[in-house]
Amino acid sequence: MAGIYGILLNKSKQKEIYNSFYNADFPNTIKEEINHENFLFGRAVLNKFQKDRFLFENEKYILCFEGINYSEISHPKDFIKDYEKKGKDFVKDLKGSFSGFIFSKEEKEILLFNDILSTRNLYYYYNPAHGLAFASEMHVLSKVLRTSGISLNYDYNGIYAVALYGQTFYNFTTVAEIKKLNYASTLKFNFTENNFEENSYFQFKRKEKEKSLSDIIEEIDFLMLRAVEEEWQKDQAYNYEHFGLISGGMDSRVNTMLAKHLGFENINTYTYGDPNSSDVKIAQKIAKDNFKTHTQFNLFNGSFFYENTLENYIKTTDGLTYFTANAVIFNAFKGINLNQYGLVHSGQLGDTAMGSFIKPNFDYAKNLDKIGVTGFVKPTHLFEKIPFLKDIVKDYQNSDNDRFTYEQRQIHGTLMGDKVFNNFIDIASPFYDQKFLELMLSVPTKYKINQQIYFEWLKAKHPKLVDYKWDKIGLKPNNNFNIKYGRLAKKYINGGKKYFGLPYDSMSPVNMWLKKDPHILKEFDKLFTKNIHLIKDEELKTDLKEIYNNDIFEFRNKFSVLSALLGIKLHFYEL
Repeated sequence: MAGIYGILLNKSKQKEIYNSFYNADFPNTIKEEINHENFLFGRAVLNKFQKDRFLFENEKYILCFEGINYSEISHPKDFIKDYEKKGKDFVKDLKGSFSGFIFSKEEKEILLFNDILSTRNLYYYYNPAHGLAFASEMHVLSKVLRTSGISLNYDYNGIYAVALYGQTFYNFTTVAEIKKLNYASTLKFNFTENNFEENSYFQFKRKEKEKSLSDIIEEIDFLMLRAVEEEWQKDQAYNYEHFGLISGGMDSRVNTMLAKHLGFENINTYTYGDPNSSDVKIAQKIAKDNFKTHTQFNLFNGSFFYENTLENYIKTTDGLTYFTANAVIFNAFKGINLNQYGLVHSGQLGDTAMGSFIKPNFDYAKNLDKIGVTGFVKPTHLFEKIPFLKDIVKDYQNSDNDRFTYEQRQIHGTLMGDKVFNNFIDIASPFYDQKFLELMLSVPTKYKINQQIYFEWLKAKHPKLVDYKWDKIGLKPNNNFNIKYGRLAKKYINGGKKYFGLPYDSMSPVNMWLKKDPHILKEFDKLFTKNIHLIKDEELKTDLKEIYNNDIFEFRNKFSVLSALLGIKLHFYEL
């Protein structure tokens, strides 16, 4: 991911850290570095929206903001003024997709901050004997630490989580000395006092409020239209053309079609996937009827999965998520000329906000095998080696799964895909809007089950959006019968085809690709065999072998173990 860094270590003489970032050699990258006394600050970021993102220095401060800013505070001097007035609470006035820092030269104190979804990740290292270091890309930080003579150790919570679940949880990574800054957080470090403090300014708490369905619909419509307009105006402010992702799902069409409804013109759309899937065919129909141009990237097989796997796919998310989606996104975007476009407008998080993961009184204690992005875990006897699972049960047991989905599955799983996009183009979604998310956290569960509120809103306010098929049901979601029974029919028809190894309807039918081309799995086996010797812990090595060979749907276990294994190679051995 394009990003930022700061090295406040006692004994570090490194320079030009920006050259270690994933996008360092991309033609659209700005690389800058500021050296102040023994401290180093810098960035390797996209060369777009340059009034939003900046690295600024004056006689008192070094200030950096990375990402897209929708707030009224935009100029560095305004940031400083607000910070001097409110301290760490100034971040509450920010709005957008961002991370950043403010360093006070006089006090030798730095404040790190991120947005409410941690869409721009920050990883940090702190040790009273050595100081603080941070970076948007974990592999940049692990390299800095090793080069500085700081030893690194396995984080077994993180390694087992990636290998089994395809993602991490809480703030741990695969390196014990490196943590991920929690969502909606600030981290303050005073070098002189050697004082370290992390605080949260927002949390995903369910607070149901009894309201009429019509009132909820009115509030959703107001907040969503405002969020869409705010997002798409950012293109216009910089004279960029509009570029939107679109699929057969609901979320992307909501963003793009509402933008058209609000008067945004000349919208260019893009889809990628299996050309025979309903997902792609529905996108074609929507684009033809509504938008200026439409580009389609066809995925016919999965041969790209083993093409320079570590450099292309593992590195971009630091081996912290299983790399299937990373590989698809990378190959869909690497050849596009994106110079004329500003944001890529997506529907990320829409299904979560609208209730697709709602499960009343969910029993985590009995379902720990089903909480990650891989879908399920087979060798459940390994759970006893993962201490954080007790925290999952303690924190979320018998909840409705909503808060867990935001805090764990989305932030540490799905939204990690933003890191891949952000090397090519800034990704945005109106569903990231804080006021909208707070509203949806207050909507009674009875309206969110099976995303009922989603379709009630669209039918009442934007019926054209439900006049196209939804790939999840194979029908138009314009009445309750289609939604209920279409969902069941699609689920069991696809499930039966998957069970018997028949072609099934999917944007990326990974299982079929790997079965049609056994060479892919053979290449995976070579990659695994070539790198498993890097694991010095014999017990962990044995467990990774077991997970790798214990196949689950779409061979997600192999993708996950390779992600963990190559992530270890990246952080402990690569230079």
